[in-house]
Amino acid sequence: MIIPRPPNNHSMALERLRHLYFNDETFGFIGQRSYLCRVKPPNSISKMGIRFTIAKRAATPAEDGDVRLQPRLEQQPTINIIDFQRGEFHFPSSLSAGELEHTLDDLQRVMLHEMELGKAVCQPGIGTFRLSLKGEIEMKDGRYHGCNVRVAGINFQPDRKLRSKAMSFSLNQEPYGQAFDTEDDDINQRLTALFANHDTVTHKDVRHAFELTLTPHRISALLKRLVSEGRLLREGTGCQTRYRAASGHFGK
Repeated sequence: MIIPRPPNNHSMALERLRHLYFNDETFGFIGQRSYLCRVKPPNSISKMGIRFTIAKRAATPAEDGDVRLQPRLEQQPTINIIDFQRGEFHFPSSLSAGELEHTLDDLQRVMLHEMELGKAVCQPGIGTFRLSLKGEIEMKDGRYHGCNVRVAGINFQPDRKLRSKAMSFSLNQEPYGQAFDTEDDDINQRLTALFANHDTVTHKDVRHAFELTLTPHRISALLKRLVSEGRLLREGTGCQTRYRAASGHFGK
């Protein structure tokens, strides 16, 4: 059982954390570009706005033969907010990076303690976290019983105000790339070019070969299919997994 620290300055630090990122007064606008806390982010020479790619909505065409397309958020690096606050472009705040780190540590301890009791945890201004379960149900003595029930993950429902602010974000209306399909000609072209310089490749290498226009799940499904078809050979397991082109495929 995890016992949270006494809440001493917890409420005050959480309130300062909320104001740091989500207070209305922290939003400033410069022409067509908007910045949190009037801090200009790095690499902002190009037009600001969320970039997206074009992707197929489903694995098979619709009944009328048309391919359904949808925008998909372009994959970007994950940002660690502690490192961000320590960096050159940190948001101006009376809450230092060290205090922010201790505050988030307290929040995590409280969340784990309460979710271990089966409760949902609400972080004001951020959202609510709930455990999700998976397992099987079986019948015993006329009653239903759980079988191998375990925690599947954590579901997050954003705070209404936070969601409202995110819904107003601007998007760059010029989509990045058009490699939304995984037809055989496209697969052969991209993987042949990839294996021209590599004997074996990783999941990440294949994602970059498709210019990050396919999600990790779709890349995994593609690699699994190519292995089952005998066009790729899988070597290793887990994070050490690599793929080698089978003889007669992808230029080998």
